[in-house]
Amino acid sequence: MSQQSHTEQFPKNQPPLAERLASARQLVTKAISAVPPHPEPLPSPNSDQGEPSNLIQDVKKLGFEDFDTLVNFFSSAVEGQINDNELLLEHLIQLFAKLPQNSVKGKRLENGLINQLWNGIDHPPMTTLGEDHKYRAADGSGNAIHDPKMGAAGQPYARSTPAKSYQNPNQPEPEMIFDMLFARGGEFKPHPNKISSFMFYLATIITHDIFQTVRFLPVEDTSAVLTKRLQKNGTSPINQTSSYLDLAPLYGRNQAEQDLMRTKKNGLLKPDTFSSKRVLGFPPGVGTLLIMFNRYHNYIATNLATINEGGRFQKPTGDDPEKAAKYDNDLFQTARLITCGLYVSIILRDYVRTILGMNRTASSWALDPRTNEGKSILSQQTPEGTGNQVSVEFNLIYRWHNTISPKDEQWTKDVMKKVLGKDPTEMSLMEFGHAMRDWEQEIPDDPAQRGFMDLPRNADGTLNEADLAKIFKESVDDVAGSYGANRIPEVMRPIELMGIMASRSWNCATLNEFREHFGLTRHPTFEDINPDKEVAAKLRFLYGSPDAVELYPGLMAEKAKPPMAPGSGLCGNFTMTRAILSDAVALVRGDRFYTIDYTPKNLTNWGFNQASYDLNVDQSHVLYKLVFRAFPNSFQNNSIYAHFPFVIPSENKKILESIDKAYLYTWDEPKTKTPLIPILSHKAVSEVLYNQQDFKVITGDAINHLVAQPNKPHYGKDFCLSGDGKEHAKNRTLVRKSLISGPWETEIWKWYTHMTPKILNLNSFPIPGNKREIDLVRDVINVTNTRFNAALFCMPIKNEESPWGVYTDQELYSVLGALFQAVFMDADIGNSFKLRTIARELAQDLGKVVMLIAQTIKKAGLITDIVAKIREGEASLPTYGNHLIERMLSDGKDVEEVVWGTIMPVITANVANQSQVTSLCVDYYLDKEGKKHLPELYRLAHENTPEADETLMKYMLEGCRLRGPVAVYREATSTQVITDYSPCLPSDSDPTGRDPITNPDIEGTKREVKIPKGYRVVCNFATAGRDPAIFEDPNEVRLDRPLDSYVHFGLGPHWCAGKEMSRVGQTSLFKQIVGLKNLRRAPGGRGEMKNFPASPWNGQVGLPVEGQNGSAAHQQPWLGLRAFMTVDQSSLWPIPTTMRVQWDE
Repeated sequence: MSQQSHTEQFPKNQPPLAERLASARQLVTKAISAVPPHPEPLPSPNSDQGEPSNLIQDVKKLGFEDFDTLVNFFSSAVEGQINDNELLLEHLIQLFAKLPQNSVKGKRLENGLINQLWNGIDHPPMTTLGEDHKYRAADGSGNAIHDPKMGAAGQPYARSTPAKSYQNPNQPEPEMIFDMLFARGGEFKPHPNKISSFMFYLATIITHDIFQTVRFLPVEDTSAVLTKRLQKNGTSPINQTSSYLDLAPLYGRNQAEQDLMRTKKNGLLKPDTFSSKRVLGFPPGVGTLLIMFNRYHNYIATNLATINEGGRFQKPTGDDPEKAAKYDNDLFQTARLITCGLYVSIILRDYVRTILGMNRTASSWALDPRTNEGKSILSQQTPEGTGNQVSVEFNLIYRWHNTISPKDEQWTKDVMKKVLGKDPTEMSLMEFGHAMRDWEQEIPDDPAQRGFMDLPRNADGTLNEADLAKIFKESVDDVAGSYGANRIPEVMRPIELMGIMASRSWNCATLNEFREHFGLTRHPTFEDINPDKEVAAKLRFLYGSPDAVELYPGLMAEKAKPPMAPGSGLCGNFTMTRAILSDAVALVRGDRFYTIDYTPKNLTNWGFNQASYDLNVDQSHVLYKLVFRAFPNSFQNNSIYAHFPFVIPSENKKILESIDKAYLYTWDEPKTKTPLIPILSHKAVSEVLYNQQDFKVITGDAINHLVAQPNKPHYGKDFCLSGDGKEHAKNRTLVRKSLISGPWETEIWKWYTHMTPKILNLNSFPIPGNKREIDLVRDVINVTNTRFNAALFCMPIKNEESPWGVYTDQELYSVLGALFQAVFMDADIGNSFKLRTIARELAQDLGKVVMLIAQTIKKAGLITDIVAKIREGEASLPTYGNHLIERMLSDGKDVEEVVWGTIMPVITANVANQSQVTSLCVDYYLDKEGKKHLPELYRLAHENTPEADETLMKYMLEGCRLRGPVAVYREATSTQVITDYSPCLPSDSDPTGRDPITNPDIEGTKREVKIPKGYRVVCNFATAGRDPAIFEDPNEVRLDRPLDSYVHFGLGPHWCAGKEMSRVGQTSLFKQIVGLKNLRRAPGGRGEMKNFPASPWNGQVGLPVEGQNGSAAHQQPWLGLRAFMTVDQSSLWPIPTTMRVQWDE
């Protein structure tokens, strides 16, 4: 040992050695007890093991550092994780080397290490790389890889609880049980928590997803004979569907049914269809919910193909049926995994949370079996991916007839009379069974050939969104029934009689046996089963003893749980509520595709994100994702119908008011959105944007949403982009006067000239070959523009020279990007609520920082020491900073009004827009069409003359014109007719859709566009910027175009107030970038700006139809608008996020 003192061998502040050893001893006891016994051979007479050593002998062999190793080892065993930076394994090896060969304790420690190492790998492996296990099988087989038939369709039901008690061979007649314990009679009792019928439509889908029995058998015409026959031969023990939550009612129970659902092209399902015939006999909300999942699947498949993550879904060219089939299947199966992922997220985050009453709290906690558990010696990890096989007992539990509302009861009566020809309550079971069988057989096998609620289908096979949304809305408004005895409507009598007889044929355990199996106490009395004296008396009459009560009648007659928030939301019968929670855990935890194989790699990053929940949105509920993808044109982004449809709206208002979240939502009636009308030509765009009387800006509400203050909700109403009145024009004058002041042009140019090389050097990384690489968008363009705008308004930013700022570069850009998107690019209804909610929180936080700065400047007339420190090292902007804020305060308004009403909206509009156009400009010059100009750009960048800089500005403007996907929106205040045409058409030689061709027949494609009052138009600067009527050779770089011809900074009274500033600043930034030697993209996907044509989702995918948009499908106009992806490709983003470049040093 070294000559180190004993005290230096321990970390500081260690407890006394005796205390540490006592703690270690406790851990040793736990660790050793968890190690399974491993028999060792007895030592032979010639063995060198010798006599076992005792603990004292072992301790003598150890040094103080070995006790640290022991403590760390057992701590890691308890916690389940090892910090390998502490070299624990290596220190353990050293410890073993010191112990005697015959150390008993050492051998146990060794066994403990072996146990830890063994547990690091699953035995046997639970997932493989085999193609057979990559996707869900249509019939559910192969989910459990070591027992492929477990839970597959066509397998027998399992049994949860053996029937060990003597049961009366002569049970009461099913009819008597129904009439005495089940029948609702004329009294409907609404659900105490006002749960909507829509929640039980999901429950119905879950039931038929995992339970489907041969329902109708040809038998003689008496229930007594039927009962005896069932008891003799038994109801079919075979489950016709899989035991997994795989949306079989939508996709089909087997390969044949699944094939009938698929188009076999592009991974799509036949639009607005579902596989299950039985669902056509359920209230229309059930089928509508399945159609919503159908639309979601097709949304996912369409975007998977477009995104094509890592080339995974590369569309084959040519005529190769095998490759085409693989392409379709990969898209279909992956979309199915994602759709099922959302389905189970809805079950766990919306459905189970409502069952537990968690929806009535501000908590986002949920009972989610997908949690990742660590491995430790104190708890056994819950098995996952083991497979599942549903039981007959749960077949009886998953029945929801007592919740049927009067509205659905009447609908069911009407349909059954129509289908069966008479009232089902007046039919014998044989008549009922035969009639239902005949009805199902008459339904076409091909789902596309079936009708749905007599709704008309469009030419592409879709149903009208408004019709489906109406059914959905009415389902949410409809309060369901409550649980307890005598709650089932008479119309369900035949089904219930069959349920009673089936339970007997399956030889089910009694109610008390089932309860005991789940660790619940037996019901000692009939009053304990149900305290209602009348119900208890009926049970006593029918069964004589609580232990004799049959399972199914007992489940239906049992008392219901009282409302409790949180705790009891479903208010279901006692035994059923406990059992379904166990089953929910088993169904998810045992499913390999929801646990071990539920990964971004299998679902794609984007797909995994689509199926995931957000703890900050709707307390982690996710149903809004399904609603908005199914009905994007029918509900406001904050509609209570879309966000919490499992409870009726009036009750949701009480709930959300109680947790102070009601202000986030609207209870207004859903409104069908009018379609956006694209305006494409330069002349038509100009007509709209210069006409303030008939076309109004629409950003006012979004701006006000971000800046509104308590008791002062209209701070943003006078901002120049909030409206078209005199007050808005006055504000615009103030903004321009404040921005365009003094030697602004020189200051801005110098600032970018100083800052850009600094950021390039700071954020780039040297790579072999005397080269450097950087993410040009994220780490240069975004950062530089963010710092410039921070300097404009004295915003504290934390960087390498100002460590005491509030935001880092990336944080502030993310904040400003979210604000910009929420105001100007909130086009995706599915993400709108999340975006607006997050953006408001970010805006409020940023506004408080700006407020503090403005108040300091207002009071002191100069920047305080701390703000000055924050800006140390930055390039000088003497005209801006505190002076800019002073100018904005000059009209006499108070600080709060100026900050929230002017400064915050200006900040919102600046950074992201500047970064977008510059990023796309550089992207153009790195692409095949523009890179021929790079040598000249490099020469001009190093010439450093006013003339060269002027030429660079023209190159920059041309790049922005040719690549900038800018569009603005207006709303018509009166009906207008405008002549428009398509300046561009897609190029067959450009599959990316980025570089169009000029329309060869503009005169022939001119059309009169009628814009009704209240409709919105989107003025497309991408197409207007390529209009040959204004831009000669529109697809070429020309340096002789007038500066006022460029449209990407806007047209009309609302053109960009900072246009001149942006032009100067972005040209200076552009100059520094193109001045890099041998500038080029980084190899592979890293050097590409992942993007594709922005295509709004209208609720369903249909084939292009002749005549749409005034032209044939192959003559669709080029729109030029793009959607981008985040760096990890998990989300779409409206502006560029990443593009890596290299250059030579």
